[in-house]
Amino acid sequence: MTIGHLDWSQLLHHARSISEQGGLSVPPNANRIDDLPISGPKEILKITKALAKTEGAILMSSGGTTGNPKLAYTPFHQATQRLLQQWKPLGSGDVLLNLFNPGRLWGAHYFIQTLAEKSRAITAPVGPFTPSEVRAWLETFRKIEINALAGAPTGLADFALGILDGNCKLNIKTIIWMAEPWTEKKFNTVRMAFPNAGFWCDYGSVETNSIAVNGPECDRDTYHLLADQLIEPDDHGALLTRIGNGWTVPVIRYRLGDLIRQATCPCGQPNALLIEGRADDDVSLCSAIFSVRNILAIAREEDGVEEAQLILTKSGETRKSASELTLAYTGITESDIVRKRILAEIHNLASVVQQYPGAFSTKRVERLMRVKRTNKVPPIIQADDINL
Repeated sequence: MTIGHLDWSQLLHHARSISEQGGLSVPPNANRIDDLPISGPKEILKITKALAKTEGAILMSSGGTTGNPKLAYTPFHQATQRLLQQWKPLGSGDVLLNLFNPGRLWGAHYFIQTLAEKSRAITAPVGPFTPSEVRAWLETFRKIEINALAGAPTGLADFALGILDGNCKLNIKTIIWMAEPWTEKKFNTVRMAFPNAGFWCDYGSVETNSIAVNGPECDRDTYHLLADQLIEPDDHGALLTRIGNGWTVPVIRYRLGDLIRQATCPCGQPNALLIEGRADDDVSLCSAIFSVRNILAIAREEDGVEEAQLILTKSGETRKSASELTLAYTGITESDIVRKRILAEIHNLASVVQQYPGAFSTKRVERLMRVKRTNKVPPIIQADDINL
């Protein structure tokens, strides 16, 4: 079952026009969407690079933690006019603190700048703060009348912790978040610091920009597909198709890499969807396959575990093939308790450990590893990439 609906004749015309721009060829006898080829980052790069040579672009990249960065040339408008037809977290007179890190080729910081510009808001592009830095800036924030924040959950939680630690207050009404999922600990910290704020999220990818959105009336993890798009849920990664003008890139059946399913939302808006995680979620340990999402979910279910991350020691076969896995976590629970809980619930992992006792370990840490260019906490990171 697809999410959204597109007129077939319009879709077929659009697919043929994309083919002429460097996309995949359309079979002459195509009469339904399943007949159209599936595209990927290679086609996105080819099309956006060709368009950029005449129209200009911002060069951005995704990936870089468990895979090679994927490049895309993004138009300067970043599809904000199309986005603002359905999603308006900011308006004239709002003053936004942009907490996204202007990392190397990472797009979130620049997207927020463009969103503020097109919304006629004021933006302060300060990047992330450590909790200890916040108090020294508080007077400046009050002076310029900050009333909105934008950032990834990790950066927003750091900022909120600084507010709480200093027993300070800011009258924040809007929080824009994206780029990584919440943990309950981070969400509760932000909610405690800014109890009157509404939460707004824009879901997309570097290659496609905005795909779906939510707002204060929605479930936190439920989104609504923007108009003129269609999503085909797929176990290998959902397929996105869009038609019309004003997007950052035209796409036909582009594989997103996320597992997406249809959902409902209390706000009542149509085309609701839920992102369940990455399709390429598996990791190989001593030739056995495990779901990263499953291991982390079991760890977080243990009382006293706040956040968890897998550290992979490569075996030399592929980037996600490990000779050792270490579960790092924050919280108060003893390491042995967390390890026993995971092995009790994942029987094939317990079998691997029985044969290779040092293959899986757990350790409690003060802070999980982050990617420097994005300030995000990735679910899995390689031991060789600890200094990313």
